Amino acid sequence: MTPKQPPRMATWMLKHFGSGSNNDAVLGDLAEQYVQNGSTMWYWRQAMQAIPVSFFREIRAHKVTAAKALLTGWVLWILGGMLIFPVAFYGTNVGFEFEPSHPIGSLWSFMWMPVLGPVSSYWSFPLAVALPLIVGLVCGWLVGRWEICAQRQPLSIRMSRVQRDQQTGVVLLFAGSILLLNLLLAGPFVLTVGSQVAYIFSGLLAANVAASVVGVLFGGGLFGDRSRIANS
Repeated sequence: MTPKQPPRMATWMLKHFGSGSNNDAVLGDLAEQYVQNGSTMWYWRQAMQAIPVSFFREIRAHKVTAAKALLTGWVLWILGGMLIFPVAFYGTNVGFEFEPSHPIGSLWSFMWMPVLGPVSSYWSFPLAVALPLIVGLVCGWLVGRWEICAQRQPLSIRMSRVQRDQQTGVVLLFAGSILLLNLLLAGPFVLTVGSQVAYIFSGLLAANVAASVVGVLFGGGLFGDRSRIANS
């Protein structure tokens, strides 16, 4: 008789997005309980609860690493955007210039530069997807693998590898911060430009945000084989 197998999609999500060193143990416990007396809905509920619980527990246990990852990710994101976005819009009037009197508008022009570019052209959707995807891939890869460490004696700054059991948490944190900032900017954007214009841009904005988050997750290795990631 074939053993009862847990839902594959729920198992995949918990395996790839569950944080902490005991994620494999959680998977094993859930699979054992599911075989004994669990239902499909019960397994899905337990797996989906385990992802945010393990994430917040991991971030709380490694606050310094999480803060460094968040800072590193945004510094890289800003640098990557300032280097890559202007190249795609070279020769156009699309660009980024920070205005202290209009900080929200400055954030719009930077975060959504691929969307606010040549919208009427055939390249609008590919640019809205490709540019944030590329920047996200690079930032996610670096955030998920390297962190800056300072040493007092002797005074030095070096790069060290992020431990495997901390990678998922820091990558999810950075990807979540990108999603949160875009959601916070979306409200003032709709109120400023009006519902009709916002509706026109909504598809491009959704593609831009989705590409940013997916790029970070993919670059951070969350969609790959987690067992192949080295600890050092």
